[in-house]
Amino acid sequence: MSDLIRENRRVLVFSAHAADFCSRAGGTIARLVDAGGTVHIHDMSYGEKCESPALWAQETPPSIDEIKRIRSREMAAAAQTLGATLDCLDWGDCPLVVDVDRQQHLLRLFRAFQPDLVLTHWQDDILHPDHMECTRAVIWASRYCFRPGVAINGPPCPSPQVVMYETTLGTAPVAGFLPSLFVDISDVQARKKEALRHLVSQPDLPDRYELLAAYRALEAQSTAWMKGCQFAEAFVRLGTEAAGFSGPGGFGP
Repeated sequence: MSDLIRENRRVLVFSAHAADFCSRAGGTIARLVDAGGTVHIHDMSYGEKCESPALWAQETPPSIDEIKRIRSREMAAAAQTLGATLDCLDWGDCPLVVDVDRQQHLLRLFRAFQPDLVLTHWQDDILHPDHMECTRAVIWASRYCFRPGVAINGPPCPSPQVVMYETTLGTAPVAGFLPSLFVDISDVQARKKEALRHLVSQPDLPDRYELLAAYRALEAQSTAWMKGCQFAEAFVRLGTEAAGFSGPGGFGP
């Protein structure tokens, strides 16, 4: 197993909208669960305004509250398929705003769960500001959760490894997303696609992200020596590690 996929990890996943966790990192979540990890997903919003295209395309769109109920069912089914648990913070989207009170709430979540790994959006996903706001807040929590002088309920916890997943589909060159880590999801790609099919308010996700996973696998074969990889997910670590990256040329399996 790579340094990312190892046994019994405690993993928090942060997703600005309903489907982000699944489309970008669903295969990796499934692999972490299969390795005995405990994975909990925090969706910061239901994506009710800008991430529910099939609902808004209806002749008479549902109310915001009904969209939230629909998306809640979709999200729960997708997470269950992957083997993870999930909740929604319901902080709204477009814009997603994480103010001081919400920032402190994130710190409480870190200290209560005590993660050793956090997955979140690419920090410079400039074409979707909600994603950047999510990760700005997550990085803050990861850098203050261990400080005893920050008086938030619960004892300090060690700062976890933070790994950032894909940008909005098709925007990686503009957002400067250059992977430093690939995870082989070939064995769980069918499960990820099944999870994405539950997110019916975004019907294009299963096929589009399968194409992306196939392309990332080509990159992984060519640049990370991952021969035989058919589907992959790509990430960037926050920071470096003392022992260096986990594969030839700085890419992990």
